[in-house]
Amino acid sequence: MKRSKIKLSIVLIIIFLFSFSFALSTDKKIVEIYNNIAKMSHTYTPEHYTVKVINKKFEEALKELPEDVLISGKNPYVLIDFTKGKGVRILIENIKDEYKSLFSMYEDYFKFSGISKVQNPMEFKEIIDQGVVKFYKEDKDYVVVQAWDPEKKDKKDDYALFYLDKKMWIIKKAIYYVDGTPYVEAINQYEKIGKYYLPTRIELKSLIGEGGGDVFYFKDYQFKK
Repeated sequence: MKRSKIKLSIVLIIIFLFSFSFALSTDKKIVEIYNNIAKMSHTYTPEHYTVKVINKKFEEALKELPEDVLISGKNPYVLIDFTKGKGVRILIENIKDEYKSLFSMYEDYFKFSGISKVQNPMEFKEIIDQGVVKFYKEDKDYVVVQAWDPEKKDKKDDYALFYLDKKMWIIKKAIYYVDGTPYVEAINQYEKIGKYYLPTRIELKSLIGEGGGDVFYFKDYQFKK
């Protein structure tokens, strides 16, 4: 009887140690991914930049702005203002200051694509610290991580898969799932601009119903120290 209890205890200890070592290895993998992201961001993302955003819906909305908010003689346009440690702001230029943030709701699009999670590694670290990201799979070109919304931890079937390019450690693709079903996909295109490696296009594609989507182009990068 004592021997069987001892054997059972040993088995339980082995299971515990295996589970514990697996958890450690998973954490180690995510930390390794984060370190790669931070390293490449340090090299290929400037501390601060601005860039014009070209999008059909933006252009239509800008035409609807009332005359009294515009700066005389200047055409309004949409600008992304990025700063490491702070993230992304979307502003409208050439209008009165109190109206510059009218399109701020679209900042989520930039976050949605996953771009800001690698350009501003603090965002990726936050989801690690909150325990809402884990290693999913890997092939010769990509490492894929699975992430959940920190505010919806009970929604296990609502998550995103981020496809990280193993050469530059940028998110090339993100697929969002709702109730375990693919809902929308973001495809990110990057180019070498000067000494930096920066996004030039985001395409959002609906994966349900009749599809549809949206495309955002980034042009005329300006770098500030």
